[in-house]
Amino acid sequence: MTEQALPENGYFRLDDYYIDVGDHKIFHADTARHLEPKAMQVLYQLALSAGETVSRNELMDKVWHGRVVIDDSLTRVISQLRQHFNDSKTRKVIQTVPKKGYRLSANVTRLTRQEFINRGAMQSTDDFTVDPDISDKPKLVNAPTINKGKAVAFAVFSVILTLLIYFFLPDALQSPESFIERSHTNGNRSTPTTVAFLPWRNLTGDANNDYLAEMLPEELSITLAKSDKISVLSHYSSVALARNPGALDALLDDVNIEYWVEGSVTQANERIRVLVRLVEKQSNNAIWSQIYEDDMQQLLILNTKVIADINTQLFGQSEPATFIVAANNIDINAYQAYLQGNYWWMNGTTSEWFSRAEASFARATELAPNFASAFGSLAFVYARYNYHDIYMEKTAALAKANAAINSALQLDANDTNALLAGAILAIEDLRFDTAQQLINRVLSVDALNTRGLYVYSELALAKNEFDVALRYAEKALQLDPLSPWINVNKAIVHFWRNEMPEALALVERAIDIDSNYTWAYVYKAKILRQQSQITAAIDAMNICLTIDTGSPVNSIFLALLYDEANMPSQAQDWFSYTASLYGDSPDARFWQSYLSFINQQEDADITRQLVDQLTLKTTRFFSVVPLQKALLSLQPALIEQSLTEFLAPVELPDKSGFWVNHRNQFSAYAASALMQQLNSAEYEQKLAELNTQIEVFESKVAPLLRAEIK
Repeated sequence: MTEQALPENGYFRLDDYYIDVGDHKIFHADTARHLEPKAMQVLYQLALSAGETVSRNELMDKVWHGRVVIDDSLTRVISQLRQHFNDSKTRKVIQTVPKKGYRLSANVTRLTRQEFINRGAMQSTDDFTVDPDISDKPKLVNAPTINKGKAVAFAVFSVILTLLIYFFLPDALQSPESFIERSHTNGNRSTPTTVAFLPWRNLTGDANNDYLAEMLPEELSITLAKSDKISVLSHYSSVALARNPGALDALLDDVNIEYWVEGSVTQANERIRVLVRLVEKQSNNAIWSQIYEDDMQQLLILNTKVIADINTQLFGQSEPATFIVAANNIDINAYQAYLQGNYWWMNGTTSEWFSRAEASFARATELAPNFASAFGSLAFVYARYNYHDIYMEKTAALAKANAAINSALQLDANDTNALLAGAILAIEDLRFDTAQQLINRVLSVDALNTRGLYVYSELALAKNEFDVALRYAEKALQLDPLSPWINVNKAIVHFWRNEMPEALALVERAIDIDSNYTWAYVYKAKILRQQSQITAAIDAMNICLTIDTGSPVNSIFLALLYDEANMPSQAQDWFSYTASLYGDSPDARFWQSYLSFINQQEDADITRQLVDQLTLKTTRFFSVVPLQKALLSLQPALIEQSLTEFLAPVELPDKSGFWVNHRNQFSAYAASALMQQLNSAEYEQKLAELNTQIEVFESKVAPLLRAEIK
């Protein structure tokens, strides 16, 4: 083994090849070759043990972390690496050791970043183009840089050319315009210029700064999108493009992208350095680039400079950038916390996103009480307090959500996230008119707001308007085709329309976009279960729980699938694991003994008391409400005093009746069954009204789904 491990984000030399681990690139001669993440991880592990044999099991464990993958995954990656090193025939660089594993036989030298930049005849990573023969898909090609000698010659030539133009073509100097403005001088544009802001490269060597590399360009895109002359590609699609540059060509044609912005960011000693490059689709070349460097305290002002310069490049000096506003009254530490919150909101797994995003947004609001966007984002996070796991107790979450909504809207009456947070809470409470009004306020300002559109589809689904839900889910997907969540959101709508092949195709697409997107695996399992493919559903959940080990909902769902597959030992293992996540609590005691409870091996009264104390009774994947109803049926004296809990999710806010939908159907069926056991005139009318709404719901949902509910 090597005495000193190579950094996970760093650089090393392998004979005549130079490796940038963090950027997943191999540089050789005048070419740069992009590796897929798994290939770089395998190369990294082989480099750690250069000259020694690394077993297949060790590589599978360290790279795939025990995930379920096809048998030839490692073989395929080794083959790719050999292609990159021109080693497919000779196999001198990566040797196969029969029945053992693989050995990297090349000399490996660790490099500092400065040594990497200064290597041999290669001046910078920006000097390289991509070798098209190595990859199966086309890659982004960086524009060549100019060395110092060439720069001097070019400058002299430019001066001479300028003098010639001045004397012979004086009219050409009367209206100087940018390259892009001149390309659009045939009258006013009827459609906006479409720009994609790709996440930047994090050159700090510290993964804790990934949030800057991803969220700074997102902030620029949000500001520039306020101009009616610019349309920007949404965040998730931009991130997906950065992960898979080979997808760029197809997407460029689909959404008519004309330019993209790429760059890098370095932070050290309270200083930040940003390289920004504007690339034109038509030529596939950088037509403008600029380096910005300043104190971190000046980050917001630096952002404004970048936006202004991009705007000038797109539309020329004559086009005023009136939509640019420097938010320099916000504390810089608050702004950084806000960016971190957005990063975890968009990248966190099911078990971590809520707590990490909440902590960052809360810190931002504490440091900057005038920061409307931070309050709005915090409100949205609290509104999702029970979206998957129960991240926060309901009473506390609602109080915090409403406080954050009020603070955000007092500072900015049109804060998108605050308005949508209010809409989400209204949907949960069956206040559909209120939700509609709040969403309309968002879409009236920005009709193309993807978050507003998919929340609208959630509203339509809650109202049992399945056609409307599909229409708005499709609108959101057209605007953000590479968003894992929006693909899953549309899959949910197809699920409730009993269109399982369409639903499955969308979650598979989400996984293709981001193989670590845990929500997609959970919904995949739900769809497969509905198709009676229990083994495949179990496989999907096992992959999910390999990626994210901290979600109680996910571990419970897997345990229930094993139980359904008549595999009690595996089911108990996952119920026990769930109990370990809850610590010493009623939830832990209930799930630890779940199989005993449902097999009636425990006292029914003890079971009922534990069920009553559960924080997690109904999710989008399972419910213990039927068990709760069955236990109460054994104790009729307790039915009437328990009915309030069952009716609450179904009862309209003004107490005028009931509404049954996909979110509360378990409570509706349980309440109906329990009320039928009561000989009470008080509940006679309520029972009739509830059953009427159940029939309306059943008439709209697919028969296949209806069978599961009863």
